Amino acid sequence: MNKQTTIDLLIAAREFVGFLERDGQPDEQFYRNTQKALAKLYLAGLSFEQIELEYSVSPKDDYSSKKTELSKNNLDQISNLGKRCFYWEVFDPAYDKENEPTQGWLVDDFCDIYNDLKLELYKIEKVKTNESIEDALWQLHFGFNVHWGIHCINASRALFFVLNN
Repeated sequence: MNKQTTIDLLIAAREFVGFLERDGQPDEQFYRNTQKALAKLYLAGLSFEQIELEYSVSPKDDYSSKKTELSKNNLDQISNLGKRCFYWEVFDPAYDKENEPTQGWLVDDFCDIYNDLKLELYKIEKVKTNESIEDALWQLHFGFNVHWGIHCINASRALFFVLNN
């Protein structure tokens, strides 16, 4: 918990979650600030070091019931982009065989990033056991590499084109 890369990731995650939970931001400001928050979050995730596991058991609680939903106000704001909240992506652009473009959706990106971060922050800040903190940090690192980090890149790229074209 005391590594600078861990501190940086937790700060970026809290800021991103907090930013998405605030209501009443003008659209243009919301999109620009979201773009900055995504860049900060991605950089923190990229620098985040994998933790050494000390506990061989997972936490006893099932945290899946703690999944929260991004507020309707924020979903409406993202959806205000209209057709621009949809974009084209390729799941693995480094692999040229059998990779068809598919449609991405900024609403899905924001919800998935939000839920992944919110759940792990809950384990760290509310449960506060050694096992739950270790599990949360491990899940944050793993999730960056296989889930929320991908959504971060996709949303950042889509927002770049939405805001600059």
